Amino acid sequence: MDKVKTTIVTGHYGSGKTEFCVNLALDIAKRGEKVTIADLDVVNPYFRSREAAAKLASRGITLASDHFGGNSGQDLPAASFAFLSNVRAEENVIIDLAGGKVGTRLLAACYDAIKSVPYEFLCVLNLFRPETSTAAQMIDFINTINAEVALPITGLVNNGNLLHDSTADHILSSQKAVMTAANALGLPLRYTLIHAELYKGMENMIQSDEVLLFDKLQMRESWQ
Repeated sequence: MDKVKTTIVTGHYGSGKTEFCVNLALDIAKRGEKVTIADLDVVNPYFRSREAAAKLASRGITLASDHFGGNSGQDLPAASFAFLSNVRAEENVIIDLAGGKVGTRLLAACYDAIKSVPYEFLCVLNLFRPETSTAAQMIDFINTINAEVALPITGLVNNGNLLHDSTADHILSSQKAVMTAANALGLPLRYTLIHAELYKGMENMIQSDEVLLFDKLQMRESWQ
């Protein structure tokens, strides 16, 4: 199987979608590979990857967001598709997509470039958000997205958390719901995003293909 270079990421507001994108990019960068995050979340004005542009650049990660540069205009619903040249060149690209119909419309503009390269389309799920608080809601959300796009979701991400109050039980209870949704949809549980300290002692309980560990939240300060 060809190595996946393009990863599309979606999820409900508050699912931790951008946190996942940033940590996935950091993981790729640690391997000495170049990676670009394409910020196509033009719906949520808060906790977007473009807010971490300076931090990402210091780690060797390129941010593709809008044409304004820096943080100017970051509250405007603007996006640049210049990153599609990186997709076509089969470089590492993570597309941080807006959730819902707005996100699917933006994805449609990327279809021709993405369909020609190996890709995966991931949905980040958090049991502790009201829109995905049951496996049934998770299934409905994914089915809604798949009905709107020509590129169906290919895998799920468990990000069951309550920010700084997260416990191992939160990760595992969310995992149970996400696995129920995954089995119903015939999709793999591709990743679990989990704090490194929480992961100690529960390594054999995580059912995802891969685990992303972090020492601190990238998109939240300790007081938030």
